[in-house]
Amino acid sequence: MNTGEIVFEYRPTADDYRTALGAWFSGTWPGRRNMVLPAVMSVTVVVVYGLVRGFDPVIAGSASAVALTASVVGAVRARGRMARESFANMEPHGDSRTVLGETGIVITGGGPDRTVFDWQGDGGPAWYHETPGLFVLTANKGRTFLALPKRGAADPADVDRVRELLDRNLKRI
Repeated sequence: MNTGEIVFEYRPTADDYRTALGAWFSGTWPGRRNMVLPAVMSVTVVVVYGLVRGFDPVIAGSASAVALTASVVGAVRARGRMARESFANMEPHGDSRTVLGETGIVITGGGPDRTVFDWQGDGGPAWYHETPGLFVLTANKGRTFLALPKRGAADPADVDRVRELLDRNLKRI
């Protein structure tokens, strides 16, 4: 009997979280802001300081280039750290089982933990992004996301059913 629910069973991997965070950083305004804002702020501070102190333009330009490089490298490293931390939080739970239905999403791990998201709930996902191997569901506020690997589908048709369900309930980014 088909209840309309779609079940994905999978073991999360570190690569799932790297890909999901990459999609979040490139596909959402908060993600892009977190990548660009540090660079803009650091270059602005260096330029303003150089103007106020009367630095030679070559020195100010060189200092700006160093600040820009450092902020970009720092942002990329922070993204990698966030992916590692997210995976480390999920790894002890082992295999995951995610059930998607008309009312929302239920995620269970290897233990008694259970997470429920309603489609219309305040803390649930608001939009999603699709990569070749994942559906990445993201909340409106913060960096909350769900990396749902397509490899967890029991039937390849389930991937299309999930896409249809997500299109009805979330915004695609």
